Amino acid sequence: MTAREAQRQATRARILDTAIDLLIRRGYPALTTVAVQDAAGLSRGALLHHFPTVADLTKALVETLVHRNELAARAAADRLGPDTDPLDRALAALYESMTRPSAQAELELWAAARTDPELSTALERAERAAGRDLFRVVDDLFGPDIVAHPRYPTIRNLTITVLRGTVASRVLRTSETSVNTTLREWADIIRLLLADDATAGSEERPESAGRTANS
Repeated sequence: MTAREAQRQATRARILDTAIDLLIRRGYPALTTVAVQDAAGLSRGALLHHFPTVADLTKALVETLVHRNELAARAAADRLGPDTDPLDRALAALYESMTRPSAQAELELWAAARTDPELSTALERAERAAGRDLFRVVDDLFGPDIVAHPRYPTIRNLTITVLRGTVASRVLRTSETSVNTTLREWADIIRLLLADDATAGSEERPESAGRTANS
C-alpha cells in the first residue's frame, strides 16, 4: 500500500469514526456533513471526496456498524465459552451485541428514517446487505445442528425480532430481570420448536426461508 493510499484510508476511517461518535452521543439530528467535517477537522473537499452524498455516507456507516456489531457478538460468544449451551450462548451473545453503542447507533438511523425520505431510501439499500451479514452471524452463533432444522428460518427471523424489541424497550427498564426472563422464555420456545421434528417439515411455510431480517 502506498503512503497516499494509506492516508486516504485513514481519512475515510476518521470520517466514519467521527460520524458514528456524533450519532451515538447526540443522535441523528446532529449528524450533518458540516458537523462531521468540523469534528473530524477536515476540509469540505476532503469530506465530499470520500462521501459525495448522504446515501454514500449512510451506506458506509451501516457497513461499519454491522462489522462492529459482528465483532461484538463473536466476542460475547467467546467470553461465554464452548461449555455454554449453544442456544443460550447464541441468544446471550446476540442480545449483548445489540445493546452496544454501535447497534444503538444503527437503531438511531432507523428511527430517524421514519420522517426523512432521503435517509429512508439510502438506509433501505444499505440494510439489504446488512441483513445478509446479520443472517450469516446469527447462523454461525446458533451452529450447524440448529441451522439444519426445518424450522430454523422461522426461529432465526423471530429471534431477531424478539431481541430487537427487547433492546428497544430497555430504556423503560430499571433492571435486566425482565430481559433475562424474556431470553429464557424464548429459549424454551425455540427448544419446543426444535424438538417437534415429526411435524416440522410439513408445517414449515416455504416463504419463511426467504424473508430478510428487515422484512
